[in-house]
Amino acid sequence: MEIGTMWIIVAALVILLEIFAIWHIIGSERRAERKMLWIVFVVYAPFPGLLFWIWRGPRAVKGRAVLEEK
Repeated sequence: MEIGTMWIIVAALVILLEIFAIWHIIGSERRAERKMLWIVFVVYAPFPGLLFWIWRGPRAVKGRAVLEEK
């Protein structure tokens, strides 16, 4: 496997994790300001943002049901 192919796989994995995190951030019951701060942090600092979100973020996640109600 070439180095370029590995970087593409890593980048695709990070993008999928970011989409997953953003989905759960939007579905949480937090205030809009906190949601926006989390999304900005996850998008502009992908690795530390995702790691910090995994550690501190997904406590109030309701998932898809919350998004369908709104």
